[in-house]
Amino acid sequence: MTDTLTSYRLIARDLAASTKRTSADPVVARDTRYYAATIGSMASADAFLADRRLYGYAMKAFGLEDMIYAKAFMRKVLTEGVAPGSFANRLADDRYVAFASAFDFTRGFSARGTDAALKNGAPIPAAPARLGAASGLPDTTDLSGRGEASFTLATQVDAQTTRSLTIRLNGTTLAGIAADPSRVSPGEIATAVAAQIEASGEAGLKGLVQVGLGLKNTLFFETTAATRPLTGASYPAGGANRTLAIRNAAPSEEGRKAVDVGFGTMLGPDAQVRSVTDAYLRQTLETEAGEADTGVRLALYFARKAPSLTSAYQILGDPALAQVANTMLGLPATSGVVTSEALARRASLISAKIDLASFRDPAKLDAFVRRFAATWDARNGATQAPVLALFGVSGS
Repeated sequence: MTDTLTSYRLIARDLAASTKRTSADPVVARDTRYYAATIGSMASADAFLADRRLYGYAMKAFGLEDMIYAKAFMRKVLTEGVAPGSFANRLADDRYVAFASAFDFTRGFSARGTDAALKNGAPIPAAPARLGAASGLPDTTDLSGRGEASFTLATQVDAQTTRSLTIRLNGTTLAGIAADPSRVSPGEIATAVAAQIEASGEAGLKGLVQVGLGLKNTLFFETTAATRPLTGASYPAGGANRTLAIRNAAPSEEGRKAVDVGFGTMLGPDAQVRSVTDAYLRQTLETEAGEADTGVRLALYFARKAPSLTSAYQILGDPALAQVANTMLGLPATSGVVTSEALARRASLISAKIDLASFRDPAKLDAFVRRFAATWDARNGATQAPVLALFGVSGS
């Protein structure tokens, strides 16, 4: 059997090639294609959770496959999002915050109008569907060069009719509107969006959706009434069947740099797909390596996580990272129940012996991981630590 150091070096010396081999596996490739083709259609946490194949893929990408069964738990993670005090932020595991952030169905990117009603005998007219950005636009936005904001605006006009339009804001579409594409004002952004809505014509969103600026230059969209061609009948501005939705769109061409205009457009679905599928492939690579040698999986995992470490307590809170530190320092594993004083002592020892800041240097990180792999071989030989015990709780 190949030793841990040699196996790690074979994989790590060209991670791109190693990952490509993993992605070529027929099952992996098929699941990745399904994820990429399907995730953009998910409009709610419940729809996402109901698709077992999609949900399972996403959970594995974030190292949460051991929690796939806990749908009620994960629904709470998703529905509360990442706001301060949310369920994910109260958990002592940053995987859940990352997951809730990647699959954020809480940002209010869809809205529904309301029907007319009577209140205390007085009529209340139907209200339009309205979407406002969570934050205001800066005084200027750089949409020059490769910069672009792309999003699809859709409205369900009535029970049978839905219209949509993809808005592109870049140097080309802003020509004649913005004097300087590198310093586009909020008003110029609103004007450019309005111009594209108008240009979409009767078959698009013309007359159905209006755009404006609210307080602190927040971009907003609102449904409007419009006359139905030929018949003269009107689409209502409000009513329960009238909806408005915004979703990020893929950039107009490869190499575009996504820019945010208030609705999370800095990360289009294509970029999110790539980040999740890349994570899935890395997780799969590490898992398969661990089937033959736990030490290789530990080494690959540590190499991935170490650059973001800022505290010894992050190591202690992660069994896989702690196993690497224990191996390097010759420490026994901590028991399931330890005192805060004992944890503080161990954290102090790790901080004194392991320079976390050095892991931001790829060469120093690689040297550390190679030393770990060699030490693992020397101390474990053919004996392997139980993989599930290390990665089943907090490996990500």
